[in-house]
Amino acid sequence: MSSVTLQKKIGELIPIEVGVLLSHLPFKLRLGRDYKQYQQLIEKLLCADPDHRRSYIVESFKNIISHFKNNDFYAHHLRSSGSGIEKITNLGNITRLPLLVKSQLKAVPLIERSNKKYALKEFNTGGTTGVPLSFYVEKNFYSREWSHMHFIWERIGYDPSKTKITIRGRSLKNIYEYNFNQNEFLINAYHAYDSKDYSKLLKIFKQYNTEFIHGYPSSIYGFLKDASVKAPYLIDFFKKNIKGIMFGSEYPSPQYRTFIEDLLTENSISWYGHTEGVILACELNQKYEYVPFLSYGYAEAVKIDNFYHLVGTSFSNLASPFIRYNTEDLIDPDFDEIGFLRSFRITQGRIGEFVIDKNGNHISLTALIFGRHHKLFNVVDFIQVQQNNPGAITVYYSSTSFIENARELFDTSNLHIDIEFKQVREPYKTTLGKIPLLIKKSYEATDSEL
Repeated sequence: MSSVTLQKKIGELIPIEVGVLLSHLPFKLRLGRDYKQYQQLIEKLLCADPDHRRSYIVESFKNIISHFKNNDFYAHHLRSSGSGIEKITNLGNITRLPLLVKSQLKAVPLIERSNKKYALKEFNTGGTTGVPLSFYVEKNFYSREWSHMHFIWERIGYDPSKTKITIRGRSLKNIYEYNFNQNEFLINAYHAYDSKDYSKLLKIFKQYNTEFIHGYPSSIYGFLKDASVKAPYLIDFFKKNIKGIMFGSEYPSPQYRTFIEDLLTENSISWYGHTEGVILACELNQKYEYVPFLSYGYAEAVKIDNFYHLVGTSFSNLASPFIRYNTEDLIDPDFDEIGFLRSFRITQGRIGEFVIDKNGNHISLTALIFGRHHKLFNVVDFIQVQQNNPGAITVYYSSTSFIENARELFDTSNLHIDIEFKQVREPYKTTLGKIPLLIKKSYEATDSEL
């Protein structure tokens, strides 16, 4: 077990009163010099001129390709394009290297596409598809990750000594748990809270002066909606005490974000990232515009079939490389004067987050659900969509109160889709506790009996 992993496990056992005091210990001491070096690299590359950035990208590509040139899988893959992998002298050479997709990695045993000598631990990713990809992260992964995350969170006034509330898809033994590693109170996302539970939370939040909320946008939204009804006193405390909100792991759907910001504070920030640890981008300038960190990984916008795909390369992961890895996210890119990807907007989330109408057209769910003014949102908690056959969808809407006229409250103008409406008491959640917009797996929901 690595020292970082051991430190993480010990941190989960530290009592609250001790952890809150120890949280003032700087992360550069907890994670070592790599954390500080990444902090410096973040600032350096964000301020660098185009020539310096170009040089950094080219040299980093040379290094990562040289590191894996003797790996049979990568040597064969990189040469499959017919371009010479030894001749990386400019950005044009890089664009001729072949793209890598998840299915290619999954077809090869992990050990055959990795160098375990440089590995910290094995990670798995699958998202809502349920099709996992295994890979190793590098030994200084946590230094890279947390130096960047803290840089992002600093933009809304956070520092690690501040106690935060984290609302994600965790199923816990109790209604909350304290985690010293991030000086946070983890909230049980699967517990049905009553007034007594909320009173316990308020007591602990007051005692340790919680000032920030972090988590999945959908989970934060659901928690606050429920607390607004059952525990308005908790919402009153949040309004006075919460200084900022960190939206992670999900695209912050406007409906959820607006509700949260109107209720508590507009001082919020969102970022783009994924388990593979290839690209990290955040709202450095304005909301919903994501600026990638070159210090974390190299991001490209590659046009395929008239859509821009977000493609990334990790220069840091020497254990399981991702070289020109297609994240399968579609973006609206903004390029600078010499062609660098300066920033991007998510156009429709992960590939597949669309439905098909009767004419065979692909309809973005972001546009269908959040781009229209559905009055249904005024009376329900969540709206989700499932499509089993082209031209027809089922709209699931969750509420504890019976909604009789859902169809009348949903804008179906100019849609060539048959829509069935079903009310459910609770929204569908993935195994990670996320509440997806598109339900991809088989979901036999029961109509509400209210």
